[in-house]
Parts: sequence; C-alpha cells; structure tokens
Amino acid sequence: MFVESSKDILYLVISFCVLWVTVFLCWMFYYVMRILRSTNQIVEEFRMRLQALTDTINYIRNKVEHISGLLTFATEGVGGLVKKVVTKKAEAWMHRGVEKFDETAKVAVEKAVEATAKKMQKITTKVKK
Repeated sequence: MFVESSKDILYLVISFCVLWVTVFLCWMFYYVMRILRSTNQIVEEFRMRLQALTDTINYIRNKVEHISGLLTFATEGVGGLVKKVVTKKAEAWMHRGVEKFDETAKVAVEKAVEATAKKMQKITTKVKK
C-alpha cells in the first residue's frame, strides 16, 4: 500500500503541515492586504479632508486680508476726514476768537482814544487859558 514505513507517515504529516501552513500564510496575507487597503483609504480620505481644510483656511485668510485692507483704507479715509473737520473747526474757532479779540481790541482802542482825547482837551483848555 501507500504507507510502508514510519518514514512515509512522517512525510505525509510534514506535507499535511506544510499545506496548512501555506493555507494559513495565504489567509494571513489576504487580511494583511485588506488592512493595508483600509489604511490607504483612510489616509486618502484624511488627505482630501486636510486639503479641504487647507483650502477653507486659505479662503478665510484671503477674505480677512481683503477686509483688513478695506478697513485700513477706510480708517485712513476717516482719519483724513476727521483731520479736515477738526482743522476747519479749529480755524473757525480761532477766527471767532480773533473776531472777539478784534472787537475787544477795537473797544479798548476806542476807550483809549476817548481818554486821550479828553486829556488832550484838558491840556488844550489849560494851554488856552
């Protein structure tokens, strides 16, 4: 028959074990490949989401920079407008102050002229006498 000695039984058991080891290794490689494939899909999905996040951050950064530029422009414009308004108000205040000063000076000069005129009249009347 097929089995003539114990050596034949040993070879039969070894071949059966090699067959099972081969099946086990194939099964293990199959699951390792499935795990690697899942890992690759997760990494690709992560890359896509990271790219979407990066695009969103860049979009927001560009919008903030644009708004910042507009605010800087608006601030400079408003600052210039405020400076002009303050300058005009200051000039108007100074002009009104000068007008009041001019009126006060005119009144003072008129009083001084009147006083001087009275003194001159007194002196001239004394000189005539």
